[in-house]
Amino acid sequence: MGKTYFNLVDQLNFNGEAIKIKGNAKQELNKTVTKEEKIWIPGNYNSTYQSMLASQPQVYKAESMNGISTEVYLSAINSSPQVGKINIEMNDNGKCVVGFSTSLNKVTTGAPNKKAKEKNNYEEIIVSGLQAEGRFIYQFIEAALHDINVRIKKGTKPDHITWLVYYSELLYKIGGNDNQHFKETAKNLGIKIQLIKKNDELINYINFKSIYGKSEGRKKNKISYMSVFGHGQTPLYTGGAENQLSFGYEMNKYSKTGENLESILNFKQSDIDRLLSEAFDNGNMETYFYTCNAGTADKNGLRFAQLWADKTIGISHAFQNARSNYIFINSTMDEINAAFNLPGGMPDPAVSDYINGLKEISKEKAEKIARYITGEKGAETVGEIFDTSEEWKEKQSRKIDRERLDKAGKKYGYADKGSLQYPMVNNRGDDWKIIVGTWGEPRGFLTYTYTVTGIMDICSSKI
Repeated sequence: MGKTYFNLVDQLNFNGEAIKIKGNAKQELNKTVTKEEKIWIPGNYNSTYQSMLASQPQVYKAESMNGISTEVYLSAINSSPQVGKINIEMNDNGKCVVGFSTSLNKVTTGAPNKKAKEKNNYEEIIVSGLQAEGRFIYQFIEAALHDINVRIKKGTKPDHITWLVYYSELLYKIGGNDNQHFKETAKNLGIKIQLIKKNDELINYINFKSIYGKSEGRKKNKISYMSVFGHGQTPLYTGGAENQLSFGYEMNKYSKTGENLESILNFKQSDIDRLLSEAFDNGNMETYFYTCNAGTADKNGLRFAQLWADKTIGISHAFQNARSNYIFINSTMDEINAAFNLPGGMPDPAVSDYINGLKEISKEKAEKIARYITGEKGAETVGEIFDTSEEWKEKQSRKIDRERLDKAGKKYGYADKGSLQYPMVNNRGDDWKIIVGTWGEPRGFLTYTYTVTGIMDICSSKI
């Protein structure tokens, strides 16, 4: 046994050995947020909050860095919870949110175990819902592919990403080979893919890493990241029986037998209870809902995104009191980041698209005039001024990509690189009903942090 000095960014694996930790003596409360002056925070933090943390070490949230497993952090923290400094805030639901960080300087461990297993490989899941109606049935396909490419650029290994694609032969009948096309795209990107045909399969995959049900796969591959692209509904403003991810929105129109396809496909708010918290990388889980109203409260004040954050023990991001707008996912935004979704059948302009379009039309004429006046060098200079942006060039490239044909002569209809942009908050004109009904509440793409409900009594009374 010997003392080892380390930083938390070192590659460490305690292999289940007992550890002893010496932490910084200094304790401080980072920040307190009171609501209607109902929360009383004692002046002497040390004894009170150390006691609270020592009795509930499981409330800790460890941040994974540089590939270090959260097991390392949690083993360290839970072995000596008094080293934490905490941050308590009150959220909009009246619950306390506890944040914390650690400062460790010494550890005593046994000799490394040569037979120790490698740390778990965490999985990132990107979900594409069905688009039954609208101008572009592949909008949730391309938006998901955009996020996949972003994740890979940020350092996620492609084989750690699984693309869950809601699939129905009733919808994807134009191309005829869409399921094969999706699989080819996944292979080209080096990612995994799983076609989903009903809500139960999604729940099984999340819980067990298998659409068929119980499996040991999820024990070795916790979910650390999810993003969801699809429709969303809240019964207060956009229909549905309850807040839900409407993966099968308007699919009943395609039902040939009268079967309620939407009830089979949609993931309802109550379905969150069917998920297993241990399937997720608790404390580090992050989810992005690019669906309408996932953050909007139902008639009981419950928000899908908040319930999801609590179940996964992580954070989620969602559109609150707003719908998600996919109209501009393939518009350029690099010249001027602005777009306008006009009512009715009027064209929806993205400012950068107009600028680039005018440049493209004007470039040839401008070069011709400059060449006549100043010669070839002048034409070259003018051409640079009228050159289109990089995003515009990407846009034209992806147009060509959508028109490509497979060996059977079937068109793909979508670009492997995905869309240019993420969905944006819908315009106020279209969302007026939601805005009026939630007047005074925050609106936008907001963040929801998991709550520690068991700590509420401690926060609400004098200790």
